[in-house]
Amino acid sequence: MSKPKVLCIHGIGGKDKSMDGPGGWANKWRSGLKLHLNIVDDHNIVFMKFDSFFVKTNAGIVDYAKFVVKTFLDFIRHRKTEKVLNLSDWMDDYPDMVVEYLQQPRLKRELWNELQKQIDVHKPDIIYAHSLGSIMCYEYFLLRENKDKYKNLTLVTAGSQLGSKLMSAHTTFPIAQLPIRKWYNLNNDNDLVFASRDILAQHPNFKQVETSFDDDGPANHDGFKYLNHPRAVSEVWETF
Repeated sequence: MSKPKVLCIHGIGGKDKSMDGPGGWANKWRSGLKLHLNIVDDHNIVFMKFDSFFVKTNAGIVDYAKFVVKTFLDFIRHRKTEKVLNLSDWMDDYPDMVVEYLQQPRLKRELWNELQKQIDVHKPDIIYAHSLGSIMCYEYFLLRENKDKYKNLTLVTAGSQLGSKLMSAHTTFPIAQLPIRKWYNLNNDNDLVFASRDILAQHPNFKQVETSFDDDGPANHDGFKYLNHPRAVSEVWETF
């Protein structure tokens, strides 16, 4: 695979509006992937935007009640303090997105349809999915209609919440084998966004790679820090 095509999928946080421009996170991801995968053409690395799907969906008290009943609030106890400039925007971009995705089947289906469209159009060899994007991909590939469609595709997840027991009530659990070529999971034990737990899977096409880092930020959850980690380079990207 001399020039792999990569589809990147971000997580929560209203990432669409901050991805472009010289200092945008997408440029950092693209630069890192180009370097590690020996890619020359920028067009070989594309990004799926999906924040707009959440605009028309507002998590209400019933959604939160269902979410809390199924899980618990351990995350609140362990979160590092971070400065929040606008509580309303923070709610829209962070907890609301998680609750809305997990509790609203219509929204899930719309996002899965968009993911299918992105795959059909760009025909990626690799999907790099961060945080909520990892959950979206996991559930999409387990759909019955996708059983034999993606045998040559490799999924790389990072900052994934799929290892957390909090997710066991919300998705297919124990973690199932995906019908794809390979699944790598980049794990950081210092990640404070429900993502510090190993994905416990022994499937032949699954491999977890420990990519521990502490960036002195509020969450240790940065998608670029994951993909740029030396072990991610040596155990994942260099295999291509």
